[in-house]
Amino acid sequence: MIVLIILIPIFYFGIINTQVSLKYETSNPGDCISNITNRNLCQDIKQNKILIVTDLVLITVLLIFRRKIIRD
Repeated sequence: MIVLIILIPIFYFGIINTQVSLKYETSNPGDCISNITNRNLCQDIKQNKILIVTDLVLITVLLIFRRKIIRD
């Protein structure tokens, strides 16, 4: 549970870091492909957002079912 909580700021930092890369590693503001690494930075941001939502859902499920998990 603690690990899941710690992962949220890490994923958020990943989004911020990728947005900085998006600003400085692309030639046009609308581009998503990095000129340096040839990675799709928009896809990386989307994946980090999905990871944050998944993390929050897992935390919520664990909090809801914590009594059942601890009893069994």
